Amino acid sequence: MKTTIVTTTIYVPQALEEYSRNFKFFGHKDVDFIVIGDKKTPPEARACCESISARYYPCEYLDIEDQRAYLERFPALWNHIPFNCIQRRNVGLLKAWEGGASVIVTIDDDNWMLNHDFIRLHRIVGQTTELPAIETSSGWFNVCSVLEEANGTPFYHRGFPSRQRWKEHENFTCVGPITRRVAVNAGLWLDDPDIDAMTRLERPIVVRGMKPDYPTFALQPGTWSPFNSQNTAMLRGLIPAYFQSPFVGRYDDIWASYITTRIIEHLGDVVAFGQPLLRQKRNEHNLWKDLENERVGSILTDEFCDTLRSIELHDSTYHDCYGEIASKLPNAWQPGPKWDDAMRKAREGMLAGMSIWHKVFSGLIARESGPDHRQGAALG
Repeated sequence: MKTTIVTTTIYVPQALEEYSRNFKFFGHKDVDFIVIGDKKTPPEARACCESISARYYPCEYLDIEDQRAYLERFPALWNHIPFNCIQRRNVGLLKAWEGGASVIVTIDDDNWMLNHDFIRLHRIVGQTTELPAIETSSGWFNVCSVLEEANGTPFYHRGFPSRQRWKEHENFTCVGPITRRVAVNAGLWLDDPDIDAMTRLERPIVVRGMKPDYPTFALQPGTWSPFNSQNTAMLRGLIPAYFQSPFVGRYDDIWASYITTRIIEHLGDVVAFGQPLLRQKRNEHNLWKDLENERVGSILTDEFCDTLRSIELHDSTYHDCYGEIASKLPNAWQPGPKWDDAMRKAREGMLAGMSIWHKVFSGLIARESGPDHRQGAALG
């Protein structure tokens, strides 16, 4: 089972040394890294990746010119993704898919390894397994409620819908165990959790651990939570349905997660949360800039998710279901009378990107699958 680790960086990706040592210690083979650079990435990043390749695992670094050459087959995608944006991660996801990885793990370069078997814990993806499952009457669960905050302060995952907060989501029902295939495994975090800028400006939030009663758990289909892209493993077949739009600010991975969640529940798979934990030592951020980059998403997420839930799906693969959503969303999700120009541009840009992503994989899957033109069981 090949596992590919994908990350973007504007620094020298020194954290990958820790990941490599961890994978070697636990005896893992068939692992590689794809590192996507940007215009701000120092040239020393390539030397770091070459050193990891020489001593541990293949670690391919793609600077801007490498990416330009790789995407020559996909000019619309190349033109759609700007420079100096984290959404260049899409290039790494596409390359990992083309490289045949069964499990693709996205990480951030400021997340650091703990002393557990990272690969084994994430290789739950693609497996049909028995997990405790959580269900709520509201259809939403605050996965951050399973984390122990240093001062007992409750908090929410970045991108959790604003209208669904502070409604006692901790009053849930455990309906498990259930036996389902895991399509996504979202590992959580210690120290600096993934929260929105408004919460960061209000008060410090520090995670000291997971509550002891919570192992890795699944959400019952119909109960949703956002998941991010900083410690998240995905089934290969799901990648054609996962695109991070560069036009929705810091909701790029969040809205991508909601789209895939809608498809996951339709196909009868599940999203799992919990292990492996990573320790986030967050890179320096301008919180006021982060706040501005979260404005459109925080306003529109409730209606976006309501729209996704309303869209009926009929197909049987992730790629085809993504095509259904890409075709139905423009009519189902129309700008409201109070939308401003930034909201309209975000919607327009995201819909354009979804169409491009779907066309890219339509061609790739058709070539890989032959005359059947479908993904087939091997692709998930």
